Amino acid sequence: MKTIVLAGGGHTHLEVLRRLTAERDTEVKWVLVSASRYHYYSGMFSGFAEGLYTLEDIRIDLKKICEDKKIDFIEETLHSFDPEKREVVLSSGEKLQYDRLSLDIGSHTAPGNIERLAEKQVQIKPAHLFSDRIEACRKAKELVIIGGGAAAVEMAFSFNQWKQQNGRKYDCVTVIASSELIDQKSDAVIETLFDHKGIHFSKNDTAVKVTDRYVMTESGEEVPYNEVIFLGGAQAPALLAESGLPVDDKGFIKVNGCLQTTDDSRVFAAGDCAALTTHPNLPKSGVYAVRQGEVLHHNLIASLKREGMKDYVPQSRALILLSTGNKQALMLYGKWRQFGSWAWWWKDYIDRGYMKKYQ
Repeated sequence: MKTIVLAGGGHTHLEVLRRLTAERDTEVKWVLVSASRYHYYSGMFSGFAEGLYTLEDIRIDLKKICEDKKIDFIEETLHSFDPEKREVVLSSGEKLQYDRLSLDIGSHTAPGNIERLAEKQVQIKPAHLFSDRIEACRKAKELVIIGGGAAAVEMAFSFNQWKQQNGRKYDCVTVIASSELIDQKSDAVIETLFDHKGIHFSKNDTAVKVTDRYVMTESGEEVPYNEVIFLGGAQAPALLAESGLPVDDKGFIKVNGCLQTTDDSRVFAAGDCAALTTHPNLPKSGVYAVRQGEVLHHNLIASLKREGMKDYVPQSRALILLSTGNKQALMLYGKWRQFGSWAWWWKDYIDRGYMKKYQ
């Protein structure tokens, strides 16, 4: 019997699980290893932080899916893997042999270049830690979010909205971004909304150190905080480089168009932890990770049977609906930028529809 180990319960593996049936090839054993029995959908994080969704609304029970589809489920963290031995080592020390290994272990948010950030921040990745740490950010009198991009913007708006609606209107939310938040057209809307909502914003400045009381920036600014979050981009898990397989300059494991690692055809990777050599500038986003699921499902099986495999080709334009609080959102699609309540309802409809496929 052949064994396929899926390490990590991310967006791509979730789609692989959905496509598997209980009546599949009995000569192949599937194993899912996940640090949590739940997959937390990042697209609804901001709504949860704002209080619009419950915990049950934003999570999917991986263990139940595995039980229904006769897939072995192991609730543990991947510690390391050895391509030469075709072996994964779990946090408990347990070892699993594989014929094919697929990595969808995501990323983390603790860059080493900001002094003392790792020990001071409220870390909301891995995603299964998210729900336990939101309350501290909601109730922080001074909350600092380091980073630009969709995640930082959405969380700033969401925490600010929660505070406004829960008697904490004198709390302060500050965003420190070293460059553009999204792009010039989007930033014009976002910065206007920041001003209107009283969200403090420091642009083109870089956080360099976190003390017990302040976030220190390159320009010399000292921003007071009670809680600090880094949402300035995905950071690669160290175990990827430690495996000996090729990684890019940021430490993410290199894969070809078939989502196979470039030096070992038995190891696949997808989602945030993968660096696609055919599209090196592909953003780390669930929008792309979900679409990789169909290709990964096909290729894992095809590679065992020595059949033809498919290439993953990302969509040329991705729809982004950016929640801005109070059930309003900013739509980004190609060169279009539109803002309003309708955009939030559209986002809510898409997110709930996505969850219904798996819950």
